[in-house]
Amino acid sequence: MTKIAVLFAGQGAQKTGMGKALYDASPAAKEIFDRAEARMPGLSTMCFSAEQEILNQTVNTQPAVYTVDVAAYAAYREAGGKMDAAAGFSLGEYAALACAGVFTFEQGLDLVIRRAEWMQEAAEAAGGGMAAVLGKDGREVDAMTSSVRGEGILQAVNYNCPGQTVVAGDRENLEKFLNFCGENKVKAVRLPVSGAFHSKAMEGVAQKIAAAISDMDFKVPAVPVYSNLLARPYEADEIKQTLAAQSAGPVYFEQILRSMLESGYNAFVEVGPGATLAGFVKRTDRNAAVYNVNDAETLRQTAQAVKEEE
Repeated sequence: MTKIAVLFAGQGAQKTGMGKALYDASPAAKEIFDRAEARMPGLSTMCFSAEQEILNQTVNTQPAVYTVDVAAYAAYREAGGKMDAAAGFSLGEYAALACAGVFTFEQGLDLVIRRAEWMQEAAEAAGGGMAAVLGKDGREVDAMTSSVRGEGILQAVNYNCPGQTVVAGDRENLEKFLNFCGENKVKAVRLPVSGAFHSKAMEGVAQKIAAAISDMDFKVPAVPVYSNLLARPYEADEIKQTLAAQSAGPVYFEQILRSMLESGYNAFVEVGPGATLAGFVKRTDRNAAVYNVNDAETLRQTAQAVKEEE
């Protein structure tokens, strides 16, 4: 039996034109964009035609990617696709929770807009950045950061897939780390982000999110939703606390994928811009069936493939 896990893209997947083909092809996707537009006028135009530099600004990226994620999922469901479990990468976790019915699309969008503002403010105040380390496993990268870190922040924060771990740090520690990698012939690539996301530098953001969601009415997820921090499905009574802490904690995505595979999920559908998470799945298990929905053609192909596997 095919068990399908739907994966929701996160920040970094944004690109000019994202969502436009789905908007044109799917009434369900168009409805999501129209609802987003009512909440944040100009959001659709930004997704469809803004220059990449504008889209890359955190305050724009997060509500835009969240909307494209949910619109892509709506198109997928409209085409007959199913979801037996869900996970999202960082920001994508908000889309996963919305699509699992924990909160409404509008509630999630309002929260994502504030999260983006708070994260950009924290990044501008603290500085720092992130770098992807290639060819080393997560434990090796943990050891490297421990050996380099002085006072301040330097930590592995995104455990993406075998051979790819992202490190975040303040300016001084990140420079030291990149120099260390160069001296030891370890490939490390600085990422085009303005802050040390998912690190201790975001603890203030986590506190603000906790306060913002304290009075929200969260429903029980309709399907298992895997937590970035816990690398397992949420229990209903721990979603608020864990989701708030997520912005200042690691994303254990490789561990999520391994847990899903062990639980029998054998097909993965990435929804939203790009196909980064589909790549993570393939690097974790080359035999897994992987699909993505980011435009009209991939929607058609995925819907057809999923129907054939049922």
